[in-house]
Amino acid sequence: MIERYETVVIGGGQAGLATGYYLHQHDQDFVILDASDRVGDAWRARWDSLRVFTPARYSSLPGMDFPGSPHAFPTKDEVADYLETYAQRFDLPVELGVRVDGLERSGDRFLITAGDRRIEATNVVVAMASYQAPKVPAFASKLSDDVVQLHTSDYRNPEQLQDGGVLVVGAGNSGAEIALDVVDEHETWLSGRDVGHVPFHIDSWFGRHLGGRS
Repeated sequence: MIERYETVVIGGGQAGLATGYYLHQHDQDFVILDASDRVGDAWRARWDSLRVFTPARYSSLPGMDFPGSPHAFPTKDEVADYLETYAQRFDLPVELGVRVDGLERSGDRFLITAGDRRIEATNVVVAMASYQAPKVPAFASKLSDDVVQLHTSDYRNPEQLQDGGVLVVGAGNSGAEIALDVVDEHETWLSGRDVGHVPFHIDSWFGRHLGGRS
């Protein structure tokens, strides 16, 4: 049996929910498919100390302000709860536990497969990232078993690490934040291209004013 919708949104994170908000405002026939058990689980599964690096005032989705102080930097769990509340408030048709494993053209429509389900749609919005698919170099398996190796998707806190130095590979947001998370307890090296740095703490007076947070 083939299900049919005008629009299928793949992914129930920020982009997918915001897309759903506008589709709902225009009374469109659509569904949002997400593999998680709860809206926001992609955030809940990240490391414990993660905070959004933009103030709450810039982190809202259309139609609903982020709760709390507009100057605060929300935690990962606050973001997850906000997304869940957002979906509920606007009664967005999110189907959870649905992992899309195929997308192809079918005449003048699209065919989406998710396990045994077959869904046809005139429009498809792919609103998911590649964070869920870890990229691990081939040589990783050749390292000694004495070396603890963790991908960012598996890292939660410094308690997972053994004694000794830590090499964080990748100097983007995730790598930099994890390096700061472990540096108090471990000698830490951060490897990656030079991405520059902000020459003051984001919670300082300079951060509040230069970041438009006055």
